[in-house]
Amino acid sequence: MRAAVLRSRTVEVHEAEELSAARFLWQPDVYDLVMLDVRRYSSEEMQEFYEQIKGASPRQQFAFLMGSPRYLSRTWSGEVAVDDTLRGQCGETVKHFLAAA
Repeated sequence: MRAAVLRSRTVEVHEAEELSAARFLWQPDVYDLVMLDVRRYSSEEMQEFYEQIKGASPRQQFAFLMGSPRYLSRTWSGEVAVDDTLRGQCGETVKHFLAAA
């Protein structure tokens, strides 16, 4: 759905179903934004992918998708609280990223 909305606004979107495919597609200085669905992967997988990209391209922008339509912004460390709506692995992943910020 997000990709369809972006495409309707004439934004070029490349999608990957798995992190391995995303690693293959991603190249430094090609993409303006990387959007990652934190519900689909373990916090370790997400952290590894994030660090791999940030290591290669420190200025790369990320959006961590947590459902519809929740996002963690670049200033999220002081603005986002993990509440009871984030349960299970998704909540643990978000807590992991909040702690790392």
